[in-house]
Amino acid sequence: MNPAVNPTTAPNAGEQRDFNARVIWALTVLGIYSGFNVVDRGLLALNLEPIKIELGATDTQMSIATGIAFFLMNALAGIPLARLADRYSRRDIIAVGFGFYSLVVGLIGTVTSFTGLLIARMVQGIGEASGLAPSAAMVNDLVDARNRRKALAGTRVFSAIIVMGMLTSLGHVSEIYGWRASFFVLAVPAVVLVPLLLFTVREPARERAADGAAISQVTFAQAWSRWRRSPAFLLVLFGFALSGVTLQANASWSGAFLVRIRDLSLSEVGMLSGIARGPALLVGALVGAWLTDHLARRNHRWRFWVPGAMLMLGAPMEFLYLMADSYWVWMPAYLVTGALLMGSQASAIAICMDVSGAGMRATGLAVALLISNLMADLIGPTLIGVMNDTVFQSLGVDALRYSMALVACAAAIGGALMIIAAWFETEETRSG
Repeated sequence: MNPAVNPTTAPNAGEQRDFNARVIWALTVLGIYSGFNVVDRGLLALNLEPIKIELGATDTQMSIATGIAFFLMNALAGIPLARLADRYSRRDIIAVGFGFYSLVVGLIGTVTSFTGLLIARMVQGIGEASGLAPSAAMVNDLVDARNRRKALAGTRVFSAIIVMGMLTSLGHVSEIYGWRASFFVLAVPAVVLVPLLLFTVREPARERAADGAAISQVTFAQAWSRWRRSPAFLLVLFGFALSGVTLQANASWSGAFLVRIRDLSLSEVGMLSGIARGPALLVGALVGAWLTDHLARRNHRWRFWVPGAMLMLGAPMEFLYLMADSYWVWMPAYLVTGALLMGSQASAIAICMDVSGAGMRATGLAVALLISNLMADLIGPTLIGVMNDTVFQSLGVDALRYSMALVACAAAIGGALMIIAAWFETEETRSG
């Protein structure tokens, strides 16, 4: 990392904030990184059944490995890494973290026990923590605040392309060569991607105040003192966290749901997750981001209202996807759910950074991710595994329908909190 990159001494960033070739290339590379950072979650969900059987694990154990073991370490490591990203080179932090993360992905393919899987997932969470908050803050520095959502959605375009291609390919690899081979294959791209980021993407100049003055450094204690007195920040924080409950439950259990309830093969699950839902996510993210940026120029509260509405509408579509038996009902609902719930995240991440305040955006987002991960894993995947093994055990394979349906309610509540937060925003936390 390069300590010389000082956010208080960055030059005027006027030129670099346009969507020129250099900025678009940087967004492309960050989007590719983002895609590889989430493919492992889909890959674990895709292989959940064969891993469970081979390691002799229960649903509860697998929910811990896919959920809280990973995301607790991810969230705890996220804050110190975000603090570094607010002070030093975000690009270098992202590159080093991705290299470490990819190494651990490869090691997952060698585990022979549930304990080994659990430890590997915990260590992997530390590596991935260098991704989202520093990357989103770097996007914030690359573009004007009024275009922040479109830029974040743009990275999701490239992320979705990676997810579509890799999940489809890795589904075939798992079916033909076994689940271990798919993790080995996923670890390889880091050999190319780490040098690509380090040698082709420049660190952008840091955000400045409206009058062009440098933004002074703020300690974490000072930042938290501001945030806890801000209803807008707190409502967005918990709204984002509750949306994560539903999203993480989907990410962890969607593969098992499609295998158990829809009787799909691993290859079919990979294709459905990649080729079908990937474009739905892409369309949802782009339309949601464009609509948010467009409407926010008339009324800044639309920055809260659009992602909030997408989350509230996504919950009933999730119920339809889970409960319907007709292919022509559950398949469209599956796609629309992806567009609304997953597509809302570009705008939701942007609003988390908006209400965090200048000079604290990576750290504020990391705090939101910490709370989100803690809530998501305590209420989401882990609870689903426990309910499958206890409350709904008598329903057999249909237990998963009802467990996931209950957890889907969290997205609607989270969306409502974001909508309410719009009425409490102040000039101090307003951006873009």
